[in-house]
Formats: sequence, structure tokens, C-alpha cells
Amino acid sequence: MEAAASSNGLSHDHIPDVSPAQRLQEKHVADATHRPMVEDVVDEEDITHPPPSMKAAIPILSTADEKGPRPSSEKAAGKQKAREDPIEPPSSANIPPPVILDTKSEDAFPALGRGSKSPAPASVPMAWGARKPLGVANAVPNGINGQGPVSSTSSSRASTPGSGKLMPASTNASIASHRRGPSNPQSLPIPGRHSERIQFAPSQLLRREQLKKPLHDVLRSINKSSKATVVMKSGPDGTIIFEGTGPVDAARQALRDVAKEVGSKQSVKIPIPLSVRPHIIGKQGTVVQGITKRTGARIQVPRAEEIATPGLEDDDSLTIDVIIEGDAVAAEMARREIESIVNERTSTVNLRLRDIPEEYYPFIAGPHDTRVRALEDGRQIRVHVPQYHTWSAEPPPQAPAPGTIPQFAPNRGSHIRISGDRAAAQEARSEIEQQVEQLRRQITLSQLAINRGQHQFIIGDQGTSLHDLLEETGCAVILPPSTDDTEMLTITGPQDNIESAIEKIMSLATSMHMASIDIAKQHASAPAGAQVHARALTRYLQRRQAIEQLERQFDARIVLPATEDSPMNWEVYSRDGKNTIKARSDIMHLINAHPPARLRQVPIDPFYHQHIQRQAAQHIRDEFGVNLLLPDENVQNPQITLVYEGLGVPSTPEYILPRQRPSPAEVAQFEQALHQAEAHVQGLIQGRQELISRALNVPFRFNDKVVRQVDREQQNLPPTEIPVQVISVSPHSLNGDSTSRETTREAQRAPEPAEHIVTLRGQGDMVRDLVQKLMLFLEKEKADDLERGHITSFEFPTKFANQLIGRKGENINKYREEFDVEIQINDGKVDIKGPAAKADLAKTKILALSKKLEDEATHVLKIKPQYHKDMIGAKGAQVNRLQDRYNVRVQFPRTTANASDDRSIADGASEVGASRNNRSNQAPDEVIIRGPRRGADEARDELLNLLQWTIDNSHTSTVSVAQSQLPSLIGQGGREMEIARLTTGAQIDVPGIRDTSDSMGRVSIQLKGTKRQVEEAKELLEQKAKTFDDSISRAIDVDKKYHKELIGPGGSNIRNIVLAAGGSDDRRDLARTVRFPRPESVENTIQIEGNKSVVEKIVAAIKTFAKERENQATEFLDIAPEKHRLLIGRGGETRRALESQFHVSIDIPRMSQEGPARSRVKLVGEPGDLESAKAHILELVKEQEGTTIQVPRRFHHAISDNGQFFRRLRNDYKVTVDHDGQQPPTRPSGGSRGHQKNDRALPLITDQPENIDGHTWEIVDNDEHEAESGDIPWVLRGPRDNISKAQNALQRALEQACNQGQSSVGYLVLPDPRTYRFIIGQGGSQINRIRRQTGCKITVPRDQAKGEAIEIVGSKEGIEQAKATILETVEKGGN
Repeated sequence: MEAAASSNGLSHDHIPDVSPAQRLQEKHVADATHRPMVEDVVDEEDITHPPPSMKAAIPILSTADEKGPRPSSEKAAGKQKAREDPIEPPSSANIPPPVILDTKSEDAFPALGRGSKSPAPASVPMAWGARKPLGVANAVPNGINGQGPVSSTSSSRASTPGSGKLMPASTNASIASHRRGPSNPQSLPIPGRHSERIQFAPSQLLRREQLKKPLHDVLRSINKSSKATVVMKSGPDGTIIFEGTGPVDAARQALRDVAKEVGSKQSVKIPIPLSVRPHIIGKQGTVVQGITKRTGARIQVPRAEEIATPGLEDDDSLTIDVIIEGDAVAAEMARREIESIVNERTSTVNLRLRDIPEEYYPFIAGPHDTRVRALEDGRQIRVHVPQYHTWSAEPPPQAPAPGTIPQFAPNRGSHIRISGDRAAAQEARSEIEQQVEQLRRQITLSQLAINRGQHQFIIGDQGTSLHDLLEETGCAVILPPSTDDTEMLTITGPQDNIESAIEKIMSLATSMHMASIDIAKQHASAPAGAQVHARALTRYLQRRQAIEQLERQFDARIVLPATEDSPMNWEVYSRDGKNTIKARSDIMHLINAHPPARLRQVPIDPFYHQHIQRQAAQHIRDEFGVNLLLPDENVQNPQITLVYEGLGVPSTPEYILPRQRPSPAEVAQFEQALHQAEAHVQGLIQGRQELISRALNVPFRFNDKVVRQVDREQQNLPPTEIPVQVISVSPHSLNGDSTSRETTREAQRAPEPAEHIVTLRGQGDMVRDLVQKLMLFLEKEKADDLERGHITSFEFPTKFANQLIGRKGENINKYREEFDVEIQINDGKVDIKGPAAKADLAKTKILALSKKLEDEATHVLKIKPQYHKDMIGAKGAQVNRLQDRYNVRVQFPRTTANASDDRSIADGASEVGASRNNRSNQAPDEVIIRGPRRGADEARDELLNLLQWTIDNSHTSTVSVAQSQLPSLIGQGGREMEIARLTTGAQIDVPGIRDTSDSMGRVSIQLKGTKRQVEEAKELLEQKAKTFDDSISRAIDVDKKYHKELIGPGGSNIRNIVLAAGGSDDRRDLARTVRFPRPESVENTIQIEGNKSVVEKIVAAIKTFAKERENQATEFLDIAPEKHRLLIGRGGETRRALESQFHVSIDIPRMSQEGPARSRVKLVGEPGDLESAKAHILELVKEQEGTTIQVPRRFHHAISDNGQFFRRLRNDYKVTVDHDGQQPPTRPSGGSRGHQKNDRALPLITDQPENIDGHTWEIVDNDEHEAESGDIPWVLRGPRDNISKAQNALQRALEQACNQGQSSVGYLVLPDPRTYRFIIGQGGSQINRIRRQTGCKITVPRDQAKGEAIEIVGSKEGIEQAKATILETVEKGGN
């Protein structure tokens, strides 16, 4: 064995040193391994099979600075087409020397090698070498290393040794191909004789005892199975060279196999930017798995939970360590692929400068951000320097001793950010850091106390005064926050400039006017105390935003006391002294309008405050007009404040606060409402159990679980119950204060406590019950804690890992919290760590998810992008409906698709494959439906139906119209366009009035819908467009006194003119065709618009009309008012007929006119027409002379019978009746007799008819009526022959009324008005029959739903008989 090893030149430890004789023997052995035959020598005449060119001799690993495609996989390489390179005659000089892999070459392996020449430092520091994420100091090899900030000049490729690992930097391995130099002649290697070498340092090879078999057996086995031959040789400086000769791919693979068998395992750490992590992992880990498969190296990327960088994921200056394990060649190949991804993904960066104190920010930004703009100028970057003129968490340091420089500390929450091109961002960062170093030596500070109210004016509008101060003096000012009561200002800047800055600040501060108001003094006698009332009133006005309103109104600054215990003095500051006085005066009015009677303090335990807010606030506002104010949450104050505002007052800031001092009556109203509101509030807590507190010592690790358990126990409480409050007290501060999310640095450095104190406070029984449940819960948790090491493992399909993890891990975190276990997913395997019972439940849930996902189907539909918008619907309405109905996910593509290679799927990458909304590989015409198989199938069918409908309704067209026509096409309020849409069913999109038109002043209206709808809409709009295009506009002046007559009654005259000219009868078209000036206007111009021929005819007609009116005369006829109706006729038909027949205008006085004008009828027209009209009217009136009969006024209504007698005379005898201008007597009122006396509601139409026994009946004698005395004339007019007949009928009616004068009137009210229809009968048959049988006059009310009575007039016997007959008819249902 030793001889064999010696022949190969290996030492006993690694590979031993050899003597010259042994080297010679080794050469003979190597020469014997291959004896060239004739077939192996290249044929110079063989043109068909030339030797491979130098381009084929690509090394296995290219250097880091090489550009070009990465080596393809073996499968892909086997499918490549043979290349036909130009052939050159071979010669011995053309045979290349074997390729040597120099593992010490820093050029070939810049991250692994450490040759004699150190690499030159980069001129620009790497962007991601600046910082490590916070909170990862204790990370394991999968985490992020580093305890603190790393220098910004450190290289990202500097390797960090792992614990107990040999550094690859000290033992190098590399592969390099021989390259033809610029002066070397082109050579052609012999086919099948390609040679490459790999060179190892002894430390990179396995020790002899670590080899699975002797080295020569390893080489023999590789040579036997490969088409290439590998030999081992000694190299310089004790290195070992393995040379592979044969076909290119075979030689390379053989060398890989050698490295795998004899090379020692290497562990390399590569710092990469945190933002590149998802690209290294790839979707479902495809990228990192692909690198592992190609190189054979094992790659470890830190898990998401190991990286404590909340909110800093976009910071490219943070790095994490990727660990690569494998032999030297595999590790180098993996490293180069990873760095290639890093270079590809970090062309632009986002940097945060965390080590710069905020006090330097104003100087870095410069006055008015001039320095920031200088940094950005000419560079593709953005620099953001936060404004810093008010400190927040901690104040600046105290002024230093003379001659010393203050020490400023950086703020962890506020950083300078640089984003953009990597190189430019690094340059800007370097410049900023150089400036910071200068500022550290120059900047000092001084402090100055100035009244707090003047601070705002030192800042100026949007900080302008601060910028001016920095520009003039080179100093900056830092003010205290409004929450701090200090008045101290901090001035920073060069020592020589501090005094000038102080002078400038004092000038700004003293330019203010100030007024002070003692709020407590205004109500010194308040029952609860002046300061208490003033404090409550101030808090109320703050909640009502009154302070902000006053500041805006008077351009002033109002400063309130900083603490609750301070005296309630308000300070008003303003640059204008008048505004100060006005603001103070308005504040005084506001304070006086809110006396102590308007506010009331009610002591309520803070435990009940939120309950009262939920249960009482809205009620007392609506019922009593009282506003309820709770104290601030951070103030332990049991007092709640009730403020009277009034009923109906909105809770919004629009409420106008009163300014008037209330009257005594108003004060009494305040006190009554506040008393009622207080009683209501107190009633909500009365009768409840006594409040108690119980403390539990909870182990620290169970603290969060206990809080969550309390929430679960109380989540189903009814709204009237008050949940128990939980107070978690930190053991670092056992003074009763609850723990805060922001802990101090000292607490962070303190050791983890063993227990927390959790205090429960609430009603006695609820607290005691909850304590018992929590004790049982803690016992169970402690028992479960003993099983925390139990692990349940099972297989889970890798393809569903995304769904199990969820977006940003939300699904798997939900399972972890729900079952209180740890869940890890790795290569298709799920490990659940925790108690066995909980792990089994979690396993069941996860397996159920797997089963559900197995049933999931995915459909990819090819749909043209032009239909996507319509199919998605407004705000996704269509898609959301499908998703909700079928429980599926419908995913439409975004506008553009990202690159399709694995490394570009950053958006879809996950924390080891977490599911994200990835659409990078989705084609623009693909719609993906994913969900349960049945739902996905149904959603697909419906989506296809929707597609067909969309296609059918996607016919489009355009109509060109004049832009000036758009208002008329749209109509008032869009009415015209809406009518067009409803008529045609098409979608009509009209451009805006302000949209640009073409050179001809025309715009296009877009039409969309079915083919028929589009055609109809296009025809309609084209017709309107043609009409508009053919339209002209004319203006004609007509004396305004003729406008009314030209329009005519109801627009009849102008309508007739337009129709006669061929215009439209449509009312809207008519209004657009002829437009008159408004009645109140003095203009005479009439606008006529429309078709040219129509407009010309209308203009001619109007001119003719106006000319005729200018020649018209006016005459008056004295006609008795009672004869006016003869000229009017029914509905004015007689007057219209006369005007049309004689071409005159007749104006008849209204009935409301009095005196002589009541009888004057005005006639206007041509003189000849007037004469004809006068003669006809006089003849008409003369023929209608009538006979007058005096009728007693008390019988007037009995004879007229509600107008029935007048209608009989007119219908039977053509005789009309008037009263010679006298008013008819008022109709006698039956008082309450005509209505139901009970107040019960009328029955509904769906109710069953009530029993008629519930009717009411009342008889009244006629002489009880208060009848009017005297007579009223009845003038009968009509044909002479018929007047006498009408006179006889009137005499008979009068006699009958006289005979009935001593009769009675009965009022019958039925319980159900629906039965009145039975009394009337079909066509009035029943009522007429009852009238004939009883001889009574029966009147059934028209509005029966109002419960009016049926009136029966006649003798007492007759009305009783009529009543009985009516009740009998109703009972029989009208039969």
C-alpha cells in the first residue's frame, strides 16, 4: 500500500514527498497509461471531422468577472447541435497544453484563494457590506452573524470562518483553462484529447485514513467508468494536480468525480443582501435546489424567523450569511452562481445610514435641502434626510464644558435613506459619511429658554424660518415636543456661529404678541372647584377641536398647560396684536357660554369607562342632548365629564359652539338634562358586584399564552357584561406599571425573568371564576411543557407548501398559535414539535388541508386581454361574485408579465416557498381559476358563458359629432343621453366638454354593445348629428309686449307656428327650436335654431305675426259677469273657437276683479276682424237672455243636491244656471256628526269585515241647522222653449224642499268603510232602489276611508226605513 502511495507522490499524512527516482518512475507509469495509436493522431486531410476548436475548451468554472451564459445542464448540453468551426491544418504547435486548475489563483477564485498578491481594495465599497440586521447576534450557522455594525468599506465577499471549520481562504482549489494569448497563433486541439487540470493544496484533500479506498483505486474506478483519463501529478509548492484528458464533458465530469472522492469538505460563508434572499430561494425553493443539483454543494439560507429585521426588509445595507458546504470545486461553483444572482439583483439598492445622529441632519440636508439636491444632481439616486427640528424620544445632550465637543447618539428609528443606482448610492453615502466626520469635529450646542408659545413662530411656516436661520447663521434649532413642559431650545452649529444664531432666534421670538387668559378665574365659584372645572372645559374644547378652529380663525397660536396639575392659563400668541385681542375676546365668550351648570363631573371607576362609552354615550346624546367625555387612557382619573350641548346637535366637528352666556331658564334646562344623564349612567353600574383584583404569578414563558387564554374565555360575553381586565406587570419594574411595548435598553440587557405578575381586575364572581380557569390552564401548560420535545413527523406534498405556509407565513403561524406547537416544513416533510395530543390535532388539520388541496383543480383559460376589463367588472364585481359563489380563486393577469426565469420570481418567492400572489409567469391572455374541483368546473363554465356574452356585447363603433353639439346630446342632467341608452340598450361613452377636438371641431362618441344595439345607437346619433350639422341659428327682434301673445296659452301659438313650418312636436325639441328671453329680462331678441328651411319659415311666421300685431286695434265690450261663462265655455273651448274663427284675442276678466272692470271684455285684432267678432259676441250673449227665480237661501243646497240638479237641467233642457254674481250660501256643517266618534284606527283592506252592529246612528231635525236668511237669484239661461220647462222643474224641486223643511236628517256611520260599496251597488242600482222605496234623499260620502257618515234626508219614518234597508243590504253583501 505504501509503495502504491509513494508512486503517486503522497505522504503518510496527506500525500508524501517523493524522491527524484520515484518521480521518474511516476512519469513512466503515466506514459504507460496511454500509448497513442495511429487512430489517435489527427488527420490533416480530414475535413469532415476536424479537431475541436479552442472555443470548445471552456473551463468547468469561469472566473468571477467572466461574462456569458452559465453552463447548461447535461441534458440540455446533450441536445446542442454540433458546431462547425473553420478548419485549420493541425500541427504540433496547435496542440494546447493541458488546462491547469490553480487553487491559489486569486484571479480564478477571488473569494477562496489567497495567493502571493493580495486583491486590490474596491474603489467603491460594496453596498451590502455595511450592516448586519439587528437582533441576530446569537444566530446559529443558518442565521445572520455579526454582533454589531460592520464597516461600510468591508467587502461583501469576505468569508467568515465557521466554528470548527477549515477556512477555504487558506486552502485554495481552482480550475483554469488555457487561453490563447494575443500573440499566440490559433491552435486546434486533437479530437478526444482535450486536457484540463484541477489543483489542490494538501489541506484540501482527505487524509489517507479518511479515503473510502486507496487513491489509485479511486482513479482506476473513475478512468474505467469515464471516457476520459485522470492522472495525478505533483505541482509547485507541494500542491497536487489531477489532469483529465479526453472529450471535454467527460474530462470535466471526471475531475468533478475526483474532487468529490478525494477532496475534503469545505464550508464557506457568503454575505448577501437581505433583500436578495427570496431570489436565492426562488419559488418553492426552486432556485436554491437547482444550484444544489448542478454543483453538488449543500446550501443553507437563514430562515425567516431567524432574521429579526421588522420593517427593514428594503434595506440593502443589511446582509445575511449563506453557508455553502461541499468539496472545493462544488463550493466554488455554487458561490459563483449565488454571486451572479446577487449582482443581477443589486443594480439598484436601498441604503439606510443608521449611525448618524439626528442633530447632524439639518447640516447634511443643507438650507432648503440644497445639499441633498447637490448629492442627487447627475446621479440616478434619491436621498431622503428626515426633518429634525423637534426631538421626540430623548432630548439632545446637555451643553458641554467650554472647549469640549458634545457626544450625539444616533436614533434607531430615524435614518437617512439613499435609493437608486448602486455605485452612485455608494458614492453619495461615502460623501455623507465624510461630512459627518467633519461635523463631529465642528458641531457644538447651546441652550436657550424661550416661552413655549413662541416656539411655533421660530419654526415658521413649514420650517421656513429654520431654513433661513441655517442659511444665515449656519446653525440649527431643536425644539421640545408639545408633550414636554420644558421651554429649553437647543441651538447646534459651529462654536463661532452660536451667538449670532441666538440673536436671530430672540428676534423671531420677541416679534410675537402675547395674551394670557386664566380660565379658572372666569368661574371661580364652580362647585367642583375652579381648577377642576377649567380643566374639564379645556379637555372638552380640545375634543371638539375648538382650539384648532380658533388658531385658524385668528392666525394665532394657543398654548395650553402641558400637564394636568398646572394652572389652567391659556396663552395666545400672534404676530398681529389685533388678532391676539380678537382671539382672547372670542375665548372669553366661549368660556362664559360654558358655566359650571353646563358641565358635570361624575366619579366612576375607570374599570367601567369603556362599558359606559359603548352603552350610554349615544343614548344620552340622543335622549338628553348630553355629550360624554372620558379621561385620556394614560391618565388615571375616575372622573367622567358630562356636557350639555342640546338635542339634535351633531357629534361631528361642524357643531358650532355657543358664545352667549346662558339665561336662567337655559341653566335650569342644563341641570335637568345633566341630572337625567347622570342617573342613566349610574344606573348602568348599579347592582353590579364589588370590584376585586387577583394577582397570578405566571411563568415568563406562559405570559402571552395566559393573556390570549383570557381573551378566548371572554370572547362570547354578552354586550351588557364587562370583561375582566388584565394587567401584565414586568418584574423589572414591580411598581404597578403595566409593561410597555417599548422597553428600555437596560431591561433588554437584563436576564430573562422567571415569572411575571398578571393581575386580573373585575367583578368578584367573574374574577374568581377566571382565576380558577387560568390555574387549570397553567397546570395543563406545565404538563404540556414536559412534552415539548415530542416530534410528530409526516409527509406533506411539496407542491402544497405555499398554501400551508400562507402569505408571509400567516397560515402556518395561525396553526402554531391555535395548537401551541412548533411546525417546520422541509423537503416534503412536516415536523410538529410539541405535546403529543396537540401535535396530533395539528397533524389532523394539516392533513385535512392536504386532502382539500388534492381536490383542488386549476383551469387556465385563454381569453384575449381586450375582454378582461368587462369580465372583471367595476371594482372586481364580476370576479368577486364568482369567487364567493364557487369558493374559488379567479386570477386575471396584470398589465405586463415579469421575466420568466426562476430567479426573477421574487414576488412569488417565500420563506422556504411561502405562498404569494405571483403572476410573473402568467401570460397576458391567460385567466387562471383555482379551487375545489366542482367549484372550479362551474366557475369555468360560467366564466366562458360570460366571455361569450362579452364577445357578443363587444361590438364597437364611433360617431363623429361637433363638439358644440355635446350639451344638447347629453341634455339637462344627462337626460337625453340616458334616453338614448335606454332606447337602444347600447353603451354610449361621450367625451367631456373640455376634451380636445380635431381640426374640424369634431369629437368621437364611442358605442359598445351587441351588433343590433350599436347599429341602432349609431343611426340615432348620426341622425341627430346630421340635424345639428344642417341647423342654423337666427335671431329676430320682436317687441316684448308681443311675446306673451306669440307664445299663446300653454305655448299653443308658437307650437302651431313650429308645426306649420315642419318642426318637431316634441316639447324638448320645441324648447330648443325657439328660445324666448326670460320674463324679467328687457331683451326683445328671440333665438330660432334648427333646420334651415324650418328656421326660415318660423322667422317669416313670427315676422308676419309681429306685423299683424302692430296694425291691431283694441276694443272693450261691457258684458255682465254672469254671461262670461258663455264666452268661455267648458274648459275654455268657446273662447278658443271664437279666437280661431275671427283671428282676435279675447281677454275675459277674472272673478276676483271688482268694480266696472269686472264687466269689461277686451278684444284685440284687425279692425275688420274686431267688428265681426263684436257682432257675433253680442248676438251670442243676446240669445242667452234668461229668467230669474228667487230661491230661499236655506233651500239652495237641498235643491242643488250637490250639483245634481244643475247637471239635470243642462243635460235635459240645455239650460244653465248662474246666480247673477252672488256667492252661494255656505253648506251647512254637520259638525262631528259627519264623522266617526271613536278614535279607533280604520280597518285594513285585508281585515275581515266587522260586524255592522258597531254602527253609529244619529237623527237631527232640519230646524237645528243654522240656515241663512234671504233669497238667492237662480238665473236660467238657454233656449226660450226650454227655459219654461226648466222653470217648472225648479218650482217642483222648490216645493219638495219646502215640504221637507220639517223633515229630519239621519247620519249613519258604518264600522267598516269597505261596506259602503254594497249600498251604492253596480251602477248605483242599490242606492236608487232605496231612494225610491223610502222617498228619502241619500248621500254616500265619496272619501269613505275618512269615516264620513251617510246622510239621509226625509221624514223620520222614511229615514228609519232607509237606515234599516241600508243595514240589511250591507249585511247581505249587496245582494
